[in-house]
Amino acid sequence: MGRTAPARPTGARGAASFVRRTATLHGAVQGVGFRPTVFRLARRFAVGGEVRNRAEGVRLVVEGPRSAVDAFLRALPGALPAQARIDRLRLGTEVLLPANRARRAFAIRASRRGGAALSVTIPPDLAMCEACRAEVLDPRTRRYGYPFATCTDCGPRATVATGLPYDRRRTTLAGFRLCPDCRREYEDPADRRFHAETIACPVCGPTARWLDARGQPVPGDAIAHARAALAGGAIVAVRGIGGFLLAADAFNSAAVERLRRRKARPDKPLALMARNLAAVRRACRVPPAAAALLRSAAAPIVLLDRRADAGGLPGPLLSPDAPTLGVMLPTSPLHLRLFHPRRGDPTPRFEMLVMTSGNRRGEPIARDDAEALDRLRGIADGFLTHDREIAMRNDDSVAVVRAGAPQIWRRARGYAPGPLPLRRPLAGAVLALGADRKNAVALGRGREVTLSPHVGDLDTPEAVAGQHEMVERLCAFLAFRPERIAVDLHPDMESTRAGEALAAAAGVPLVRVQHHHAHARAAMAEHGLEAALALTFDGSGLGEDGTIWGGELLAVAADGFQRLATLAGVPLPGGDAAVLHPVRQVAGRLVAAGIEAPDGLWPALGATAEEGGAWMRQARQGLNAPVTHAAGRVFDAAATLLGVAPARATWEGQPAVRLEALARAATGRIEAPWPIGERQRDGRLELEFDALFAALAAEAVERPARPL
Repeated sequence: MGRTAPARPTGARGAASFVRRTATLHGAVQGVGFRPTVFRLARRFAVGGEVRNRAEGVRLVVEGPRSAVDAFLRALPGALPAQARIDRLRLGTEVLLPANRARRAFAIRASRRGGAALSVTIPPDLAMCEACRAEVLDPRTRRYGYPFATCTDCGPRATVATGLPYDRRRTTLAGFRLCPDCRREYEDPADRRFHAETIACPVCGPTARWLDARGQPVPGDAIAHARAALAGGAIVAVRGIGGFLLAADAFNSAAVERLRRRKARPDKPLALMARNLAAVRRACRVPPAAAALLRSAAAPIVLLDRRADAGGLPGPLLSPDAPTLGVMLPTSPLHLRLFHPRRGDPTPRFEMLVMTSGNRRGEPIARDDAEALDRLRGIADGFLTHDREIAMRNDDSVAVVRAGAPQIWRRARGYAPGPLPLRRPLAGAVLALGADRKNAVALGRGREVTLSPHVGDLDTPEAVAGQHEMVERLCAFLAFRPERIAVDLHPDMESTRAGEALAAAAGVPLVRVQHHHAHARAAMAEHGLEAALALTFDGSGLGEDGTIWGGELLAVAADGFQRLATLAGVPLPGGDAAVLHPVRQVAGRLVAAGIEAPDGLWPALGATAEEGGAWMRQARQGLNAPVTHAAGRVFDAAATLLGVAPARATWEGQPAVRLEALARAATGRIEAPWPIGERQRDGRLELEFDALFAALAAEAVERPARPL
């Protein structure tokens, strides 16, 4: 398999000066154009040998004059493709060769199975590169308008890979036999598609299809049909790289309202896709770090501050609770084609499309046509799909820029599955199943942890099945057999029950991990820390003392942690119901502060006096009123008393997001007249906000009452 490069003549060589060096390389070295780069480098230094993918990494053999071999090995780390990364390089002993035994040519050899699969990384899916973008938009090229154009620098990777080592026969494109033109590009060292395993063209590659609302195929240009439907105000299900997205014209308020109604998503922000960076800048403020994120190979959704006029977009409809928009650029030629008409397509180009996850509430995104037709029927008016199968479900990533640096808020397409290096090796192979909110799973072995794409909240049977599918796929893909399984300390989480069942079936130990300790250790591992003081402000997690923890200061060391400080616990009348109905939380705050509700408070907050009294009694008596230390509940209650929280929250974090928007809109210096209380309890510091909530409750009575 592959091309062989003739070595350039080097003149007379002494027998003792010819050597062979072997190396095994680990890291992001497959699916990123690494072997073609090595091939070209070998030609540059006139060395012979071979390179091949193996399940445990890349195997490299270099032969030639010692000076040339040494120069080649010195140059290799600085010549890597943009997305490649060498984590470890194991260099074999130098072997002396007679001149007539040294290979003069260098070859890319067929891949081999075997070895420990976890020590190689298949890169996440790479967003469309500029060269492919220009090609797809150029009528003079043979890939003009082709929605599946890729090269060694871009295209799907993890979502099409079916096994290791990574090559075409172990991808979902294995059934697409290359035409002579693609074969010629694949074998040409000078071509950017040299050994591009996802290479395709209109002659030999995948094709797009348009299905009507009933799932019936419609002949003709599938993307032109989809564009016409979008222009007419329709909602279109688009099969992207890692699953289906739901698209609508972002400038069409009626279409956006229809999408919200059908998807039962009344307030949560909708993600957008813009034609180009200029279109993003017309709607949002885009600092340099955000522009770099948008243009990166990961190409996540980036949260940006919305401009006052938002370029004519109905900003409050797209993001009702905050003056921000979540925007990404086209990640594949298929998405690019939705914006740009091809010759003969009468539909004008689009500037901005809604491009939100293709699912119903609580379900994972639909991956194949059958799932889409089942789950999205009644939401989508048509389906833009294709025959390049998706091996791994992968939603869009979400990022934000803070203090000039990116923060990844949802790790999925473009970032996952990807490895996290560890400073110390693990004692064995560990499968960690995460918690029930914003779930992801992790596979750890040796000095590396492989993180799955974002799975989501495990609220529905479909979501739980999606987590099981992710575990099975990653374990099979990486030939991973866990020697222990880690779960959240809370016994009633779906992920905990799944871990218990897996541990029992495999006969391996189960490790229960406190929720906030897990958050702290994850952040520490990301930054290579062995010990730290960790502030963990997360919604809720079962503490080691049996109470619900939430805002914690932990001293974390290699052998465990100590709880140094927390937010004072307050009762939560109705438990989870108080999160959805945040006015209940005001009762808990008043009871914790030891004060009665001021006259007229409950009607001012949109409740009746009878309801408020019942919640106060519930909190005092501890009837279905668990004590919480969560920081999020502080924001919920404050937002309610300030009159910005919704009567019923329709998505997690909604009151806090509205409170943040209120704070960001404030001008001038804000003084805090209420001290934060401190007290010692059971050897730890507790912070309480009694004075704050007493003052806010008194002020709330002075504002006009909210409608009941």
